[in-house]
Amino acid sequence: MSNINDLLNFHVSHFALSNAAQKIIPVTLKNQNDFKIDKLDRLTEKLGASTFDLKMDNLISQVFRKFKTINSTNIESFSKRELRTLTYTLKHSENSLTPIFYDQYELACALKMLESNWRDSYLFGLIYCLLTSWEEKDTESFTILSDFILNKLYTYEGSRSTLLGFKSNLRFFNPENGDVILGTELALRNKSISDSAKYLSLPNSWIAFPYFSKVIIAYYEKKKDELSEIIDHFENVLPLYRNASRDKRVISKLINQANQPSFFSYQDRIKNLAFDLIGDPENLGAWSPFVNFTERERAELLNGRRILNEWITKQFINVFFNVCINDERRKRFWLKYASKISTFKVYGPKSTKMELRKDDRISKVIESRYVTVLSNREISAFILYIGNYMIIEFSNDGFACCAYKLNSSNMPKLSARLNSVEDLRNSALPPAVESDSKYYYFNEEGRLFHKGEWEPRFDNWLTKKALQ
Repeated sequence: MSNINDLLNFHVSHFALSNAAQKIIPVTLKNQNDFKIDKLDRLTEKLGASTFDLKMDNLISQVFRKFKTINSTNIESFSKRELRTLTYTLKHSENSLTPIFYDQYELACALKMLESNWRDSYLFGLIYCLLTSWEEKDTESFTILSDFILNKLYTYEGSRSTLLGFKSNLRFFNPENGDVILGTELALRNKSISDSAKYLSLPNSWIAFPYFSKVIIAYYEKKKDELSEIIDHFENVLPLYRNASRDKRVISKLINQANQPSFFSYQDRIKNLAFDLIGDPENLGAWSPFVNFTERERAELLNGRRILNEWITKQFINVFFNVCINDERRKRFWLKYASKISTFKVYGPKSTKMELRKDDRISKVIESRYVTVLSNREISAFILYIGNYMIIEFSNDGFACCAYKLNSSNMPKLSARLNSVEDLRNSALPPAVESDSKYYYFNEEGRLFHKGEWEPRFDNWLTKKALQ
């Protein structure tokens, strides 16, 4: 009986096919690729980045522990390889032992060891330590290390192109304003911020170091009128080389700038960058300033968080009152108060969550701001926090808006997963606004009904109670 190969007249040797596959790339093309790779390797060597690669990472722990056990009588016991490793060990710590950098005596001892057996290659590790310590310029250790490095570079007489480049660019390593000078020069020369490390013949990954934080800020300040180009650069570079303090400084400046009407079109891009680099502004911990932030930086960050939250709130109001209830009047009303809403949550069924997630404007916010209930009934609740109040709008036309004072015994408990959105209602609450033939009375909490010309009643109650 004929097999399928015979029927199709398809006879191929597996060995021959395997052999042919290995030769699918022509030898000439392979040689060209090898040549280009070799050229790139040589270019990297010429630029100097490879000189910063420490291939002896396993030695760092050994050298650190050995250094911690030495005394002034046996400092000569380190080999040249161990001394080079020592330069990368200054900020290392383990077993609760203090890093060498933070002990002035130990740092002085380490530099003395390097000086007595000096090799120019030690500068690479020392510069590594200097740039990772740049935000600690107020410390005595930083001054000691900086003075040592600048003196070595100033007196350097060798021929290594990277070190000669450092020597000719000593202004960039000035602790006073070297980082600002570099950022300004890059901007004036219309260089991409992604070139900032390469500009100093340093590895690209070093952009994450504290030194480049102020470089990037200075670059931004010089080119902030070209916001579209700035955002392009930051979207390409910042997520690749993360630095929390730098990201908070940069993002807060972008948000504050984009809050102007002329930059409205950039808000979504900046919002997305802020979520990727910092997170939801509802997370106070993620948006808290670092201890070394200046008062201005603290104010910019806190204001940036407030503005970002307002952008998100406006977008969520727009989407919620279109998708969940399609009520233009309620949407317009709450948009007026977006800047007063400190935070918000949405409770509803899983199906509504999936529907809201389709909108790109709020897709990044859904996970942190939407809470699913067990019931599949298509009713959602928009919980707004204004002043000392929790105010809940429901997607069902028949549900009144409920206003609860925070910590009130009437306020629904949100600690456990809710069975239904209806658990957020309290029909025993009195009307928030009551009236007789002459006067209006405003209760501390209660229900607000969307009947007739309801907006003035809501405005008056919010003004007299929630916004006090």
